[in-house]
Amino acid sequence: MKKFVSASLFSLSLIVALGGCMKNQYTVGTGAPTDGEPDASRWNAHWVFGLLGEDNAEVAKICPSGNATIKERTTFVNGLIGSLALVGVIYKPTTVNVWCANGNTATMSLSAEQMRRAALTAEARDLAREDSDELAAYLAATQLEYLATH
Repeated sequence: MKKFVSASLFSLSLIVALGGCMKNQYTVGTGAPTDGEPDASRWNAHWVFGLLGEDNAEVAKICPSGNATIKERTTFVNGLIGSLALVGVIYKPTTVNVWCANGNTATMSLSAEQMRRAALTAEARDLAREDSDELAAYLAATQLEYLATH
């Protein structure tokens, strides 16, 4: 009888330890549909009963539009690793998936005359300078050459 109680308590402890799944979902901007494959997926490490963890997902780098849905969860493999030899007390991994929405994009059609007028503005040089000084210098030289010949 004593063995039965010990085995039952061990089984119950194992079920509780392995059965606890954690899920969190975060929406950034307008969010993104999660029906396809994620645009990024990684494991996050959590330490000391999960009190200390890794940095946040850098959505701006992963999703240029700024619209994303982030799901963090404990998968079966995460739970298995976290429960081995009380590793969950020290180390507990989770899986983070990020889905991006395309958003904030547009298509524009300009005539050759409209392109020329836009390229000759000071704003075009400023915009090029934001990307690189070399590009801004090239654009300025091209603008001067065009203005000298026209």
